Amino acid sequence: MKLDRRGFLISAAATPVAAQLASDTPVTVFEAGKIVTMEAGYPHARFMAVRDGMVLGLAQSLEALVPWTDGREVTVNRDFAGKVLFPGLIDPHIHPMQAAIMLGVPFLAPDDWVLPSGRWPGVSGQDAYRSRLKQIVAETPGEPLVIWGHHELFHGPLDRIVMDEIEPDRPLFVWQRSFHDIYANSAAMRWMELDREDAFNAAIEAVGADAAHSSFERGVFSETGLGVAIAKLQPVLLAPETLGAGMAGLRQMMAARGVTTTCDLATGIFARFDTEAGLIAQAFSAGQPSARVNLMPIGAEADHHEDLDAWLRDRRARFTNDQVTLKRRVKLFADGAFFAQNMRMGAPGYTDGHLGKWLTEPDQLHAQMKRYWEAGFALHIHTNGDEGTEETLNGLAALTPRRGQDIVLEHLGYCTEAQTRRIAEMGLMVSAQPNYIRVLGEAYGRRGFGPDRAALMNRLGSLERGGVPLGLHSDFNMAPIDPFYLAWIAQTREGLDGVERAADERLSRAKALRAITIEAARVIGMDSEVGSLAAGKKADFIALDSDPFEIETAAMKELPIAATAFEGRVLG
Repeated sequence: MKLDRRGFLISAAATPVAAQLASDTPVTVFEAGKIVTMEAGYPHARFMAVRDGMVLGLAQSLEALVPWTDGREVTVNRDFAGKVLFPGLIDPHIHPMQAAIMLGVPFLAPDDWVLPSGRWPGVSGQDAYRSRLKQIVAETPGEPLVIWGHHELFHGPLDRIVMDEIEPDRPLFVWQRSFHDIYANSAAMRWMELDREDAFNAAIEAVGADAAHSSFERGVFSETGLGVAIAKLQPVLLAPETLGAGMAGLRQMMAARGVTTTCDLATGIFARFDTEAGLIAQAFSAGQPSARVNLMPIGAEADHHEDLDAWLRDRRARFTNDQVTLKRRVKLFADGAFFAQNMRMGAPGYTDGHLGKWLTEPDQLHAQMKRYWEAGFALHIHTNGDEGTEETLNGLAALTPRRGQDIVLEHLGYCTEAQTRRIAEMGLMVSAQPNYIRVLGEAYGRRGFGPDRAALMNRLGSLERGGVPLGLHSDFNMAPIDPFYLAWIAQTREGLDGVERAADERLSRAKALRAITIEAARVIGMDSEVGSLAAGKKADFIALDSDPFEIETAAMKELPIAATAFEGRVLG
Protein backbone atom coordinates (compact mmCIF):
# COMPACT_ATOMS: atom_id res chain seq x y z
CA MET A 1 0.00 0.00 0.00
CA LYS A 2 1.43 3.36 -1.03
CA LEU A 3 0.28 6.69 0.46
CA ASP A 4 0.78 10.15 -0.97
CA ARG A 5 2.17 13.06 1.08
CA ARG A 6 -1.29 13.82 2.45
CA GLY A 7 -1.68 10.30 3.77
CA PHE A 8 -4.02 9.00 1.07
CA LEU A 9 -3.79 5.76 -0.84
CA ILE A 10 -2.38 6.26 -4.34
CA SER A 11 -4.49 4.50 -6.95
CA ALA A 12 -2.71 2.06 -9.25
CA ALA A 13 -3.59 3.95 -12.39
CA ALA A 14 -5.32 7.13 -13.35
CA THR A 15 -8.55 6.54 -15.22
CA PRO A 16 -10.94 8.80 -17.13
CA VAL A 17 -13.35 8.43 -14.20
CA ALA A 18 -10.65 9.51 -11.75
CA ALA A 19 -9.83 12.49 -13.93
CA GLN A 20 -13.48 13.44 -14.02
CA LEU A 21 -13.75 13.16 -10.22
CA ALA A 22 -10.66 15.30 -9.78
CA SER A 23 -12.53 18.27 -11.18
CA ASP A 24 -15.36 17.89 -8.66
CA THR A 25 -15.79 20.08 -5.63
CA PRO A 26 -12.87 19.58 -3.20
CA VAL A 27 -13.22 17.22 -0.26
CA THR A 28 -12.13 18.08 3.26
CA VAL A 29 -11.32 15.29 5.69
CA PHE A 30 -11.51 16.24 9.35
CA GLU A 31 -9.31 14.27 11.71
CA ALA A 32 -10.24 14.12 15.39
CA GLY A 33 -9.12 12.29 18.46
CA LYS A 34 -12.67 10.98 18.48
CA ILE A 35 -15.87 11.70 16.57
CA VAL A 36 -19.06 11.04 18.52
CA THR A 37 -21.65 10.57 15.80
CA MET A 38 -24.87 10.08 17.86
CA GLU A 39 -25.66 7.29 15.41
CA ALA A 40 -26.53 4.07 17.23
CA GLY A 41 -25.14 1.82 14.52
CA TYR A 42 -21.81 3.64 14.08
CA PRO A 43 -21.23 5.62 17.27
CA HIS A 44 -17.56 6.58 16.90
CA ALA A 45 -15.05 7.45 14.18
CA ARG A 46 -11.79 9.34 13.80
CA PHE A 47 -12.07 10.76 10.28
CA MET A 48 -14.94 12.45 8.45
CA ALA A 49 -15.04 13.36 4.76
CA VAL A 50 -17.06 16.46 3.86
CA ARG A 51 -17.95 18.03 0.53
CA ASP A 52 -20.30 20.92 -0.21
CA GLY A 53 -21.32 21.09 3.43
CA MET A 54 -22.43 17.45 3.50
CA VAL A 55 -20.92 14.44 5.24
CA LEU A 56 -19.72 11.94 2.66
CA GLY A 57 -18.61 9.28 5.11
CA LEU A 58 -16.86 8.49 8.38
CA ALA A 59 -14.11 6.01 9.10
CA GLN A 60 -11.50 4.93 11.58
CA SER A 61 -8.63 5.62 9.17
CA LEU A 62 -7.72 7.78 6.21
CA GLU A 63 -7.26 4.72 4.06
CA ALA A 64 -10.85 3.66 4.63
CA LEU A 65 -12.08 6.93 3.09
CA VAL A 66 -10.34 6.31 -0.23
CA PRO A 67 -13.67 5.69 -2.03
CA TRP A 68 -14.45 9.34 -1.33
CA THR A 69 -10.97 10.78 -1.81
CA ASP A 70 -9.39 8.89 -4.66
CA GLY A 71 -8.86 11.21 -7.62
CA ARG A 72 -10.34 14.22 -5.88
CA GLU A 73 -8.75 17.38 -4.59
CA VAL A 74 -8.46 16.70 -0.87
CA THR A 75 -7.54 18.73 2.19
CA VAL A 76 -6.90 17.06 5.52
CA ASN A 77 -7.88 19.31 8.41
CA ARG A 78 -5.96 18.28 11.52
CA ASP A 79 -6.93 21.29 13.63
CA PHE A 80 -9.08 19.02 15.79
CA ALA A 81 -6.75 16.03 15.96
CA GLY A 82 -6.67 16.35 19.75
CA LYS A 83 -10.36 17.17 20.14
CA VAL A 84 -13.68 15.37 20.27
CA LEU A 85 -16.08 16.24 17.46
CA PHE A 86 -19.78 16.13 18.32
CA PRO A 87 -22.82 16.91 16.16
CA GLY A 88 -23.95 20.52 15.92
CA LEU A 89 -26.46 21.12 18.70
CA ILE A 90 -30.18 21.59 18.12
CA ASP A 91 -32.32 24.03 20.08
CA PRO A 92 -35.76 23.04 18.77
CA HIS A 93 -37.67 26.03 20.13
CA ILE A 94 -36.33 29.58 19.88
CA HIS A 95 -38.25 32.65 18.73
CA PRO A 96 -35.70 34.66 16.71
CA MET A 97 -37.84 37.81 16.67
CA GLN A 98 -38.41 37.64 20.40
CA ALA A 99 -34.71 36.99 20.96
CA ALA A 100 -33.66 39.92 18.76
CA ILE A 101 -36.00 42.28 20.58
CA MET A 102 -35.15 41.05 24.08
CA LEU A 103 -31.41 41.32 23.47
CA GLY A 104 -31.91 45.08 23.15
CA VAL A 105 -33.50 45.61 26.57
CA PRO A 106 -32.15 45.47 30.15
CA PHE A 107 -32.62 42.18 32.02
CA LEU A 108 -33.77 42.25 35.65
CA ALA A 109 -34.75 38.70 36.52
CA PRO A 110 -34.40 36.24 39.43
CA ASP A 111 -31.60 34.38 37.64
CA ASP A 112 -28.23 35.51 36.28
CA TRP A 113 -27.83 36.23 32.57
CA VAL A 114 -24.73 36.64 30.43
CA LEU A 115 -25.61 38.24 27.10
CA PRO A 116 -23.89 40.14 24.30
CA SER A 117 -25.06 43.29 26.11
CA GLY A 118 -23.20 42.26 29.27
CA ARG A 119 -23.83 40.56 32.60
CA TRP A 120 -27.20 40.97 34.28
CA PRO A 121 -27.07 39.55 37.84
CA GLY A 122 -30.21 37.98 39.22
CA VAL A 123 -32.10 39.84 41.95
CA SER A 124 -34.41 38.50 44.67
CA GLY A 125 -36.50 40.37 47.20
CA GLN A 126 -38.97 43.21 46.73
CA ASP A 127 -36.74 45.99 48.05
CA ALA A 128 -33.73 44.81 46.06
CA TYR A 129 -35.79 44.53 42.89
CA ARG A 130 -37.36 47.97 43.14
CA SER A 131 -34.03 49.55 44.00
CA ARG A 132 -32.35 47.95 40.99
CA LEU A 133 -35.30 48.82 38.74
CA LYS A 134 -35.03 52.45 39.78
CA GLN A 135 -31.30 52.38 39.06
CA ILE A 136 -31.76 50.89 35.59
CA VAL A 137 -34.44 53.46 34.77
CA ALA A 138 -32.13 56.28 35.85
CA GLU A 139 -29.17 54.93 33.86
CA THR A 140 -30.92 53.84 30.65
CA PRO A 141 -31.86 56.35 27.95
CA GLY A 142 -34.72 55.96 25.53
CA GLU A 143 -38.43 56.51 25.42
CA PRO A 144 -40.31 54.34 25.98
CA LEU A 145 -38.15 52.13 28.19
CA VAL A 146 -38.74 48.37 28.27
CA ILE A 147 -37.22 46.16 31.01
CA TRP A 148 -37.60 42.37 31.14
CA GLY A 149 -37.69 39.76 33.90
CA HIS A 150 -40.10 40.58 36.76
CA HIS A 151 -41.57 37.67 38.71
CA GLU A 152 -43.88 38.32 41.63
CA LEU A 153 -42.74 35.33 43.70
CA PHE A 154 -39.18 36.67 43.65
CA HIS A 155 -39.75 40.42 43.36
CA GLY A 156 -43.08 41.19 44.98
CA PRO A 157 -46.19 42.59 43.31
CA LEU A 158 -45.95 45.10 40.49
CA ASP A 159 -48.51 47.36 38.87
CA ARG A 160 -48.71 50.82 37.43
CA ILE A 161 -49.01 52.44 40.87
CA VAL A 162 -45.66 51.00 41.93
CA MET A 163 -44.14 51.85 38.55
CA ASP A 164 -45.43 55.44 38.75
CA GLU A 165 -43.48 55.86 41.99
CA ILE A 166 -40.33 54.73 40.22
CA GLU A 167 -40.89 56.64 36.97
CA PRO A 168 -43.77 59.15 36.92
CA ASP A 169 -42.95 60.87 33.63
CA ARG A 170 -41.31 58.59 31.08
CA PRO A 171 -43.22 55.67 29.50
CA LEU A 172 -42.03 52.53 31.29
CA PHE A 173 -42.92 48.93 30.40
CA VAL A 174 -41.88 45.91 32.45
CA TRP A 175 -42.07 42.57 30.69
CA GLN A 176 -42.84 39.72 33.06
CA ARG A 177 -40.36 36.81 33.23
CA SER A 178 -42.75 34.63 31.20
CA PHE A 179 -42.97 37.11 28.28
CA HIS A 180 -46.75 36.60 28.41
CA ASP A 181 -47.50 39.70 30.57
CA ILE A 182 -46.58 43.38 30.25
CA TYR A 183 -46.93 46.03 32.96
CA ALA A 184 -47.24 49.71 32.02
CA ASN A 185 -46.94 52.86 34.10
CA SER A 186 -49.36 55.77 33.64
CA ALA A 187 -47.03 57.55 31.23
CA ALA A 188 -46.90 54.37 29.13
CA MET A 189 -50.69 54.12 29.13
CA ARG A 190 -50.85 57.71 27.85
CA TRP A 191 -48.16 56.98 25.26
CA MET A 192 -50.31 54.08 23.97
CA GLU A 193 -53.42 56.31 24.04
CA LEU A 194 -55.03 53.81 26.41
CA ASP A 195 -55.18 56.04 29.49
CA ARG A 196 -59.00 56.12 29.39
CA GLU A 197 -60.76 53.00 30.55
CA ASP A 198 -63.17 53.03 27.62
CA ALA A 199 -60.27 53.16 25.15
CA PHE A 200 -58.50 50.34 27.02
CA ASN A 201 -61.61 48.14 27.01
CA ALA A 202 -62.25 48.83 23.33
CA ALA A 203 -58.69 47.82 22.43
CA ILE A 204 -58.98 44.57 24.38
CA GLU A 205 -62.33 43.80 22.78
CA ALA A 206 -61.08 44.62 19.28
CA VAL A 207 -58.54 41.77 19.35
CA GLY A 208 -61.01 39.30 20.82
CA ALA A 209 -59.04 39.00 24.06
CA ASP A 210 -60.49 37.67 27.29
CA ALA A 211 -61.26 40.79 29.34
CA ALA A 212 -60.29 38.95 32.54
CA HIS A 213 -56.71 38.55 31.32
CA SER A 214 -55.81 42.25 31.56
CA SER A 215 -56.43 45.17 33.92
CA PHE A 216 -56.77 48.88 33.19
CA GLU A 217 -56.40 49.79 36.86
CA ARG A 218 -53.16 47.81 37.26
CA GLY A 219 -51.79 48.60 33.79
CA VAL A 220 -51.48 44.89 32.95
CA PHE A 221 -51.72 43.27 29.51
CA SER A 222 -51.74 39.50 29.94
CA GLU A 223 -51.98 36.43 27.69
CA THR A 224 -54.72 37.04 25.10
CA GLY A 225 -54.50 40.77 25.84
CA LEU A 226 -50.72 40.90 25.43
CA GLY A 227 -51.04 41.64 21.72
CA VAL A 228 -52.63 45.03 22.46
CA ALA A 229 -49.44 46.28 24.13
CA ILE A 230 -47.19 44.60 21.57
CA ALA A 231 -49.05 46.27 18.71
CA LYS A 232 -48.54 49.68 20.32
CA LEU A 233 -44.87 48.93 20.93
CA GLN A 234 -44.28 47.56 17.43
CA PRO A 235 -42.58 50.69 16.00
CA VAL A 236 -40.11 50.59 18.90
CA LEU A 237 -39.60 46.83 19.05
CA LEU A 238 -39.23 46.42 15.30
CA ALA A 239 -36.93 49.39 14.71
CA PRO A 240 -34.32 48.29 12.14
CA GLU A 241 -31.34 49.14 14.33
CA THR A 242 -32.84 47.18 17.23
CA LEU A 243 -33.57 44.11 15.13
CA GLY A 244 -30.27 44.22 13.29
CA ALA A 245 -28.23 44.25 16.48
CA GLY A 246 -30.51 41.70 18.10
CA MET A 247 -30.34 39.22 15.25
CA ALA A 248 -26.56 39.54 15.18
CA GLY A 249 -26.49 38.91 18.92
CA LEU A 250 -28.71 35.85 18.53
CA ARG A 251 -26.47 34.34 15.88
CA GLN A 252 -23.45 35.10 18.06
CA MET A 253 -24.97 33.30 21.05
CA MET A 254 -26.00 30.30 18.96
CA ALA A 255 -22.54 29.90 17.45
CA ALA A 256 -20.81 30.33 20.81
CA ARG A 257 -22.84 27.50 22.33
CA GLY A 258 -22.72 25.21 19.32
CA VAL A 259 -26.31 25.62 18.10
CA THR A 260 -26.49 25.15 14.35
CA THR A 261 -30.22 24.44 13.92
CA THR A 262 -33.36 25.85 15.51
CA CYS A 263 -37.07 26.22 14.87
CA ASP A 264 -39.13 29.37 15.32
CA LEU A 265 -42.09 27.92 17.20
CA ALA A 266 -44.52 30.76 16.44
CA THR A 267 -43.56 32.94 13.51
CA GLY A 268 -45.83 35.95 13.76
CA ILE A 269 -45.74 36.90 17.46
CA PHE A 270 -44.86 40.57 17.02
CA ALA A 271 -46.03 41.15 13.47
CA ARG A 272 -47.76 39.10 10.79
CA PHE A 273 -46.07 35.95 9.51
CA ASP A 274 -44.95 37.60 6.28
CA THR A 275 -43.17 40.44 8.07
CA GLU A 276 -41.36 38.22 10.54
CA ALA A 277 -40.50 35.54 7.99
CA GLY A 278 -38.89 38.14 5.74
CA LEU A 279 -36.84 39.61 8.59
CA ILE A 280 -35.70 36.20 9.85
CA ALA A 281 -34.80 34.98 6.35
CA GLN A 282 -32.74 38.09 5.79
CA ALA A 283 -30.95 37.80 9.14
CA PHE A 284 -30.06 34.10 8.84
CA SER A 285 -28.79 34.55 5.27
CA ALA A 286 -26.70 37.65 5.89
CA GLY A 287 -22.92 37.32 5.61
CA GLN A 288 -21.51 33.86 6.17
CA PRO A 289 -24.39 31.64 7.32
CA SER A 290 -23.86 30.11 10.75
CA ALA A 291 -27.18 28.37 11.47
CA ARG A 292 -30.46 27.33 9.90
CA VAL A 293 -34.00 27.94 11.10
CA ASN A 294 -37.36 26.41 10.33
CA LEU A 295 -40.32 28.78 10.39
CA MET A 296 -43.56 27.58 11.94
CA PRO A 297 -46.82 29.53 11.63
CA ILE A 298 -49.24 29.80 14.51
CA GLY A 299 -52.69 28.40 13.90
CA ALA A 300 -54.31 31.81 14.23
CA GLU A 301 -52.15 33.07 11.33
CA ALA A 302 -53.44 30.55 8.82
CA ASP A 303 -56.90 29.92 10.27
CA HIS A 304 -58.54 32.42 7.95
CA HIS A 305 -56.90 30.93 4.81
CA GLU A 306 -59.18 28.39 3.20
CA ASP A 307 -56.49 26.91 0.94
CA LEU A 308 -53.60 25.93 3.24
CA ASP A 309 -51.65 24.37 0.37
CA ALA A 310 -51.68 27.64 -1.54
CA TRP A 311 -50.67 29.54 1.60
CA LEU A 312 -47.67 27.24 2.11
CA ARG A 313 -46.58 27.35 -1.54
CA ASP A 314 -46.68 31.13 -1.59
CA ARG A 315 -44.69 31.55 1.64
CA ARG A 316 -42.12 28.95 0.67
CA ALA A 317 -41.52 30.71 -2.63
CA ARG A 318 -41.11 34.07 -0.90
CA PHE A 319 -39.23 33.31 2.30
CA THR A 320 -37.29 30.05 2.19
CA ASN A 321 -33.68 29.57 1.14
CA ASP A 322 -30.73 27.34 2.00
CA GLN A 323 -30.85 28.41 5.66
CA VAL A 324 -34.61 28.95 6.12
CA THR A 325 -37.27 26.29 5.68
CA LEU A 326 -41.03 26.15 6.12
CA LYS A 327 -42.33 22.66 6.73
CA ARG A 328 -45.89 21.37 6.96
CA ARG A 329 -46.10 22.06 10.68
CA VAL A 330 -48.24 24.38 12.78
CA LYS A 331 -48.10 25.77 16.32
CA LEU A 332 -51.24 25.65 18.48
CA PHE A 333 -51.74 26.94 22.02
CA ALA A 334 -53.60 25.42 24.97
CA ASP A 335 -53.06 27.14 28.34
CA GLY A 336 -51.04 30.07 29.64
CA ALA A 337 -47.49 30.78 30.73
CA PHE A 338 -45.64 28.62 33.25
CA PHE A 339 -43.42 31.41 34.55
CA ALA A 340 -46.52 33.49 35.36
CA GLN A 341 -48.65 30.69 36.87
CA ASN A 342 -51.13 31.28 34.07
CA MET A 343 -51.22 27.59 33.11
CA ARG A 344 -54.36 25.64 33.81
CA MET A 345 -53.86 23.28 36.74
CA GLY A 346 -56.04 20.29 37.50
CA ALA A 347 -57.30 19.35 40.97
CA PRO A 348 -56.47 20.53 43.59
CA GLY A 349 -55.58 23.64 41.57
CA TYR A 350 -53.39 26.44 42.89
CA THR A 351 -52.73 26.86 46.60
CA ASP A 352 -54.13 30.43 46.51
CA GLY A 353 -57.22 29.38 44.59
CA HIS A 354 -56.64 31.42 41.43
CA LEU A 355 -57.40 29.95 38.03
CA GLY A 356 -55.02 29.81 35.13
CA LYS A 357 -55.82 31.09 31.65
CA TRP A 358 -56.65 29.48 28.34
CA LEU A 359 -54.78 30.85 25.37
CA THR A 360 -57.23 28.91 23.24
CA GLU A 361 -60.51 27.66 24.66
CA PRO A 362 -60.60 23.83 24.51
CA ASP A 363 -63.42 23.58 21.95
CA GLN A 364 -61.62 25.96 19.62
CA LEU A 365 -58.30 24.17 20.17
CA HIS A 366 -59.87 20.81 19.33
CA ALA A 367 -61.33 22.27 16.14
CA GLN A 368 -57.90 23.63 15.15
CA MET A 369 -56.30 20.25 15.81
CA LYS A 370 -58.84 18.53 13.57
CA ARG A 371 -58.49 21.00 10.70
CA TYR A 372 -54.71 21.00 10.54
CA TRP A 373 -54.39 17.28 11.20
CA GLU A 374 -56.74 16.42 8.35
CA ALA A 375 -54.79 18.84 6.14
CA GLY A 376 -51.62 16.80 6.77
CA PHE A 377 -49.87 19.15 9.20
CA ALA A 378 -47.68 18.02 12.07
CA LEU A 379 -49.01 19.56 15.29
CA HIS A 380 -46.92 21.37 17.89
CA ILE A 381 -49.06 22.22 20.90
CA HIS A 382 -48.03 24.62 23.66
CA THR A 383 -49.27 23.11 26.92
CA ASN A 384 -48.05 23.82 30.44
CA GLY A 385 -50.40 22.69 33.23
CA ASP A 386 -51.95 19.26 33.76
CA GLU A 387 -55.46 20.55 32.96
CA GLY A 388 -54.10 22.06 29.75
CA THR A 389 -52.39 18.76 28.97
CA GLU A 390 -55.58 16.77 29.68
CA GLU A 391 -57.62 18.88 27.28
CA THR A 392 -54.85 18.60 24.70
CA LEU A 393 -54.66 14.80 25.01
CA ASN A 394 -58.44 14.50 24.83
CA GLY A 395 -58.52 16.51 21.62
CA LEU A 396 -55.69 14.50 20.10
CA ALA A 397 -57.36 11.21 21.01
CA ALA A 398 -60.34 12.17 18.85
CA LEU A 399 -58.22 12.53 15.72
CA THR A 400 -58.16 9.85 13.03
CA PRO A 401 -54.83 7.98 13.27
CA ARG A 402 -52.45 8.86 10.47
CA ARG A 403 -48.98 7.62 9.60
CA GLY A 404 -46.15 10.03 8.98
CA GLN A 405 -47.53 13.00 10.93
CA ASP A 406 -45.92 14.13 14.16
CA ILE A 407 -47.57 15.44 17.30
CA VAL A 408 -45.29 17.31 19.69
CA LEU A 409 -46.22 18.70 23.10
CA GLU A 410 -44.27 21.91 23.67
CA HIS A 411 -43.01 22.76 27.20
CA LEU A 412 -45.14 20.25 29.21
CA GLY A 413 -44.28 22.06 32.44
CA TYR A 414 -46.40 20.03 34.83
CA CYS A 415 -48.22 16.80 34.04
CA THR A 416 -49.31 13.77 36.03
CA GLU A 417 -47.76 10.32 36.00
CA ALA A 418 -50.88 9.00 34.28
CA GLN A 419 -50.47 11.61 31.55
CA THR A 420 -46.87 10.61 30.88
CA ARG A 421 -48.08 7.02 30.32
CA ARG A 422 -50.82 8.29 28.04
CA ILE A 423 -48.32 10.39 26.06
CA ALA A 424 -46.18 7.29 25.52
CA GLU A 425 -49.17 5.10 24.58
CA MET A 426 -50.38 7.68 22.04
CA GLY A 427 -46.97 7.82 20.36
CA LEU A 428 -46.49 11.54 21.00
CA MET A 429 -43.24 13.46 21.23
CA VAL A 430 -42.25 16.18 23.71
CA SER A 431 -40.11 19.29 23.41
CA ALA A 432 -39.48 20.21 27.06
CA GLN A 433 -38.32 23.35 28.84
CA PRO A 434 -36.16 22.07 31.76
CA ASN A 435 -35.44 25.51 33.18
CA TYR A 436 -38.79 25.42 34.95
CA ILE A 437 -37.48 23.09 37.66
CA ARG A 438 -34.23 25.05 37.87
CA VAL A 439 -35.72 28.51 38.42
CA LEU A 440 -39.15 27.77 39.88
CA GLY A 441 -38.87 24.54 41.87
CA GLU A 442 -38.38 26.19 45.25
CA ALA A 443 -40.63 29.22 44.63
CA TYR A 444 -43.61 27.21 43.38
CA GLY A 445 -43.26 24.85 46.32
CA ARG A 446 -43.86 27.83 48.60
CA ARG A 447 -46.77 29.26 46.62
CA GLY A 448 -48.90 27.86 43.87
CA PHE A 449 -48.10 24.14 43.78
CA GLY A 450 -46.95 22.89 47.16
CA PRO A 451 -43.60 21.11 47.51
CA ASP A 452 -44.65 17.76 46.04
CA ARG A 453 -46.05 19.01 42.74
CA ALA A 454 -43.32 21.66 42.48
CA ALA A 455 -40.70 18.91 42.73
CA LEU A 456 -42.43 17.07 39.87
CA MET A 457 -42.23 19.78 37.23
CA ASN A 458 -40.57 18.45 34.08
CA ARG A 459 -41.34 14.74 34.48
CA LEU A 460 -38.59 13.91 32.03
CA GLY A 461 -37.49 10.65 33.65
CA SER A 462 -41.00 9.26 33.26
CA LEU A 463 -40.98 10.23 29.59
CA GLU A 464 -37.64 8.49 29.08
CA ARG A 465 -38.90 5.31 30.74
CA GLY A 466 -41.92 5.45 28.43
CA GLY A 467 -39.71 5.66 25.34
CA VAL A 468 -41.02 9.11 24.37
CA PRO A 469 -38.84 10.99 21.83
CA LEU A 470 -37.69 14.13 23.60
CA GLY A 471 -36.05 17.45 22.80
CA LEU A 472 -34.79 20.07 25.26
CA HIS A 473 -35.30 23.69 24.30
CA SER A 474 -34.47 27.15 25.63
CA ASP A 475 -37.50 29.08 24.36
CA PHE A 476 -35.07 31.98 24.76
CA ASN A 477 -35.34 34.01 26.90
CA MET A 478 -37.07 31.52 29.17
CA ALA A 479 -33.68 29.83 29.41
CA PRO A 480 -30.21 30.55 28.02
CA ILE A 481 -29.37 29.34 24.54
CA ASP A 482 -27.07 26.62 25.83
CA PRO A 483 -28.13 23.01 25.16
CA PHE A 484 -25.43 21.50 27.36
CA TYR A 485 -26.67 23.64 30.26
CA LEU A 486 -30.21 22.40 29.62
CA ALA A 487 -28.90 18.82 29.52
CA TRP A 488 -27.19 19.43 32.87
CA ILE A 489 -30.45 20.63 34.41
CA ALA A 490 -32.29 17.59 33.03
CA GLN A 491 -29.70 15.25 34.56
CA THR A 492 -29.53 16.91 37.98
CA ARG A 493 -32.85 18.78 38.50
CA GLU A 494 -30.87 21.21 40.66
CA GLY A 495 -32.70 24.42 41.56
CA LEU A 496 -31.29 27.90 42.03
CA ASP A 497 -31.27 27.04 45.74
CA GLY A 498 -28.92 24.10 45.11
CA VAL A 499 -31.56 21.47 45.95
CA GLU A 500 -32.06 18.53 43.58
CA ARG A 501 -35.75 17.63 43.35
CA ALA A 502 -37.46 14.34 42.40
CA ALA A 503 -34.36 12.35 41.47
CA ASP A 504 -36.42 9.71 39.66
CA GLU A 505 -37.38 12.33 37.08
CA ARG A 506 -33.78 12.92 36.03
CA LEU A 507 -32.72 12.04 32.50
CA SER A 508 -29.93 9.58 31.84
CA ARG A 509 -26.78 10.96 30.24
CA ALA A 510 -27.54 9.23 26.95
CA LYS A 511 -31.10 10.56 26.76
CA ALA A 512 -30.03 14.09 27.74
CA LEU A 513 -27.45 14.17 24.94
CA ARG A 514 -29.90 12.72 22.44
CA ALA A 515 -32.38 15.42 23.51
CA ILE A 516 -30.02 18.16 22.29
CA THR A 517 -28.99 16.37 19.09
CA ILE A 518 -30.81 13.61 17.20
CA GLU A 519 -34.07 13.61 19.18
CA ALA A 520 -34.19 17.41 19.23
CA ALA A 521 -33.91 17.22 15.44
CA ARG A 522 -36.66 14.60 15.35
CA VAL A 523 -39.21 16.72 17.22
CA ILE A 524 -38.94 19.40 14.51
CA GLY A 525 -38.93 16.91 11.64
CA MET A 526 -35.29 17.43 10.68
CA ASP A 527 -33.60 14.24 11.87
CA SER A 528 -32.96 13.13 8.27
CA GLU A 529 -30.84 16.27 7.80
CA VAL A 530 -29.19 17.10 11.12
CA GLY A 531 -28.76 15.88 14.69
CA SER A 532 -26.05 13.31 14.05
CA LEU A 533 -22.93 12.94 11.95
CA ALA A 534 -23.75 10.47 9.18
CA ALA A 535 -23.36 10.13 5.43
CA GLY A 536 -25.76 12.44 3.61
CA LYS A 537 -26.38 14.76 6.55
CA LYS A 538 -25.27 18.35 7.06
CA ALA A 539 -21.68 18.60 8.27
CA ASP A 540 -22.50 20.59 11.40
CA PHE A 541 -20.28 19.85 14.38
CA ILE A 542 -18.64 21.26 17.47
CA ALA A 543 -15.17 20.63 18.87
CA LEU A 544 -14.80 19.71 22.54
CA ASP A 545 -11.92 18.81 24.80
CA SER A 546 -13.68 15.71 26.13
CA ASP A 547 -16.38 13.24 25.18
CA PRO A 548 -19.69 14.47 26.71
CA PHE A 549 -20.57 10.87 27.53
CA GLU A 550 -17.52 10.55 29.75
CA ILE A 551 -17.25 13.84 31.68
CA GLU A 552 -18.58 14.46 35.17
CA THR A 553 -22.17 15.70 35.13
CA ALA A 554 -21.16 18.95 36.84
CA ALA A 555 -18.80 19.75 33.95
CA MET A 556 -21.72 19.92 31.53
CA LYS A 557 -23.13 23.03 33.23
CA GLU A 558 -20.50 25.27 31.62
CA LEU A 559 -18.94 22.98 29.06
CA PRO A 560 -16.39 24.86 26.92
CA ILE A 561 -16.89 24.66 23.16
CA ALA A 562 -13.62 25.10 21.28
CA ALA A 563 -15.18 25.65 17.85
CA THR A 564 -18.43 25.40 15.93
CA ALA A 565 -18.68 24.36 12.29
CA PHE A 566 -21.69 24.92 10.06
CA GLU A 567 -21.90 22.75 6.96
CA GLY A 568 -18.21 21.95 7.18
CA ARG A 569 -17.07 25.56 7.57
CA VAL A 570 -15.51 26.40 10.92
CA LEU A 571 -16.99 29.64 12.19
CA GLY A 572 -14.63 32.47 13.01
